[in-house]
Amino acid sequence: MRTTFTLTLLLGLLSTAEAQSQVPGPLVDPGLRDYVAQVLQRNAGLAAADTRARASAERIRPAGALPDPTLSFGIMQGTTSEPFDLDRSDFTNLPIRLQQMFPFPGKQGASAQVARKENAVAAADLGLTTHTLAADAARAFYELAYARSTLAIWRQRVEVADQAVKVTIARYETGRAPQTEALRAQVRRAHHEEEGLAFAAEIEAAAARADALRRGPGEPVQVPDLADPDAPAVLAVFQDTLPGVETFRAMLATRSPSLALASAEVERARAEARVFALAARPDITLSLEYGPRVNREDFFTGMVGFTIPLWAGRKQSPAAEAARLDLVSAQRRYDDLLARLEGELRAQVARLDALRARIAQLREHVLQLAAAASESALRSYSVGVVDLTTVLEAQDDLFLAQLDLARLTADYGAQRAVLNALVGEEWYR
Repeated sequence: MRTTFTLTLLLGLLSTAEAQSQVPGPLVDPGLRDYVAQVLQRNAGLAAADTRARASAERIRPAGALPDPTLSFGIMQGTTSEPFDLDRSDFTNLPIRLQQMFPFPGKQGASAQVARKENAVAAADLGLTTHTLAADAARAFYELAYARSTLAIWRQRVEVADQAVKVTIARYETGRAPQTEALRAQVRRAHHEEEGLAFAAEIEAAAARADALRRGPGEPVQVPDLADPDAPAVLAVFQDTLPGVETFRAMLATRSPSLALASAEVERARAEARVFALAARPDITLSLEYGPRVNREDFFTGMVGFTIPLWAGRKQSPAAEAARLDLVSAQRRYDDLLARLEGELRAQVARLDALRARIAQLREHVLQLAAAASESALRSYSVGVVDLTTVLEAQDDLFLAQLDLARLTADYGAQRAVLNALVGEEWYR
């Protein structure tokens, strides 16, 4: 027994370690996982989907139950000469009738099957909502990370602008540059201050969107640094072993939450078609009636009735045909969704490949060259080799390259979560 338990425990630990190792690098960030856990715990839309799934489960047993029996009381008068004379009239009695309708065999099971399939649809919708919400949370997380990183990049740009202002003032004071260059550098510095207000506002907006997903403010969201080209969040992009399209296509066919929902809707339509196909079958009604009398023997009557589908051509048959067409429609929607998802899968993999290549180009070439050009331009300007325009353009190139790196890294993390949601990977567990 102990050996079996130990083996089971080891297998469980190995499975957990394997699952964790398969999580893409950009989605391993502890701040991201903590934030997504808060969203999944507090989001009202996800709670609504969970409640709907539980409600649909409660409808399964009632769907297959018999209709309620009918208990009737009354009085039967045999003659009109002496109304309600229980002693003298031979047919006057107080009938008590119990009536129960029994659906045609198979109808109750078909109705219960529809309820079970409806529950499967609700469960699939809950799964899709969970995956979509996790992807939305990852997008909000990386948008907040990008907003905070842009502010850090902006501070660096202001420092570079301060250096340019000092150099132009020094050249102006020594008569080596006109006053317009010093003023121009100060105007550029003031413009950077104005940009900082927009960056600060964008942080508030991104934080508000992140809080909305978790239904209000919570613990501070710890986001990674995207401004440093050697930051873990940037390096995680290159550690992401992105499988090929065929691997993702196999995962899509078996684990896609969108396809699972569409498949559940097909099965629900199939079950509903079965219900309408049986609708014209006659139901049975059993009636038992007991009529007590005064000073006479009591009456007892038993009857069996059948529904007659007299108007089947106008009621049950068109309804059955409509249910069949609904099933065909659901099957075609599934086929269309499968084709669309396969196309989106290829597009998503292509986007991620392009993002990773662009991030590598920025990190390994563009940023280094832009930083070297900015420093060289400022040194050259200080000795009068280049003009101020060259300095400002070089600084702008560096700033834009830093922003591009942060933007693309944030996009990669968000798009990786979208791809995982597409193929049903539960990276957030």
